[in-house]
Amino acid sequence: MGHHLKLRGFTLLEMLVVLVISSFISVLLMQGLSFLAQLQGRFVEQLDDLHIGALQEYWFRSTVTNVLADYKDVENNYVFQGNSERFSGLTIAGLDNEAGVPTPFAWTIIKTDEQYGLYYQALDKPNEPAWQVAIWQGQADGFRYLDRKGQWFNQWPPTTLGLESPQLPRAISFSGYRRQQLLYWVVPILARDQTPIDYRLLEEDLR
Repeated sequence: MGHHLKLRGFTLLEMLVVLVISSFISVLLMQGLSFLAQLQGRFVEQLDDLHIGALQEYWFRSTVTNVLADYKDVENNYVFQGNSERFSGLTIAGLDNEAGVPTPFAWTIIKTDEQYGLYYQALDKPNEPAWQVAIWQGQADGFRYLDRKGQWFNQWPPTTLGLESPQLPRAISFSGYRRQQLLYWVVPILARDQTPIDYRLLEEDLR
């Protein structure tokens, strides 16, 4: 006697169980996709943030490490000088000029309301606005200057009795904040011991 297969449909309870399981899986998939999208968004945001932070530090370091001394007897000279909120001088790595071209510049910390901003200014272009390179909340030490003996000063040249300091410090430090995290950059000046270049002689040779 043969066996007969009996075909039957889903019962109502079985259909409800299938629907519940399908809905649960769909919710898990949607939550997983949403979580992955959030992770991707955070990753892209952090990547952009790291890129911006690296660019800010590079701009500051490149201009500072390439600072040059200037002749004090030259009219309208750009002899290096600075305090905790501003320093100025000559650099061969100006942000708005070709590399190797001596450019008068200044870095300045400006307070507006409860925020502090780090600004770069090309001093040979006084009509152009300063570039806002960074902005943060919370006061910091600003700029400091290292002498040959390893001592830090809040201004340069320092007011040391009976001694004339070199025109350029050994290094410059900057202290600020970024995303509520303390920043501290120390940048050595490569040409701190070099004799100033008299650019007047270069101009005469080109005539």
